[in-house]
Amino acid sequence: MSALYPDLAGRVALVTGGADGIGRATVMALARQGARCLVLDIDAGKGERLAAEAPGVVFRRADLRDVAATVAAIRDGEQATGPVALLVNNAGHDERHAFTEVTPDYWDDRLAVNLRHFMFVTQAVAPGLRAGRGAVVNLASTSWMQGAVNLIAYTTAKSAVIGFTRSLARELGPGGVRVNAVTPGWVMTERQRAAATAERLARAAERQALPGEILPEDVAAMIVFLLSGEARMCTGQNFIVDAGVV
Repeated sequence: MSALYPDLAGRVALVTGGADGIGRATVMALARQGARCLVLDIDAGKGERLAAEAPGVVFRRADLRDVAATVAAIRDGEQATGPVALLVNNAGHDERHAFTEVTPDYWDDRLAVNLRHFMFVTQAVAPGLRAGRGAVVNLASTSWMQGAVNLIAYTTAKSAVIGFTRSLARELGPGGVRVNAVTPGWVMTERQRAAATAERLARAAERQALPGEILPEDVAAMIVFLLSGEARMCTGQNFIVDAGVV
């Protein structure tokens, strides 16, 4: 049985990239807590299906690389949900790329997809975070800790999430806002499972201290805990969910 956090009932949470994978699992977990969720995602089909399925979910399509359009989508969504008091900066994409083929435009695009919007989404909802003495969770990745190859733009962005989290905790802490990072390992989302091979799965299992697959729901459980009042004195920290690999 999942833990219940009564203080989350009625709270408004914004989840970026919330239509699929870890984001979707987080939205569903928050909905079970009685929270209202504003979901931003570039995939309108999945986002609209999620809003139809889960209670209290409002979806707005947004390409997070477009900061002005993203802020407009947040303002429009808040008309339906009320001010955002909880934020999950989740959206990202671990597209593989060869080091020798990275161009300046591609580098900038990958940082925009995996890091830049963390700053500007948080900035947009900061007044509501402060008013609600809320919380922020930023999603990183263990890939940078492992020095993953063919991912250098992604690993650079995800390592920067930790520095962003620590500074943001100091920026927002005086207003009672907590800021933490959650760093997943190899999570078996639908997309990751489709790309998995028997060899990769066996190699991953050998490196884990705990047996079994890491599921989106495992990461969502950590995120929801950190958003709740049970984590009231946790801020500026990085919580790893990887079954003991790093």
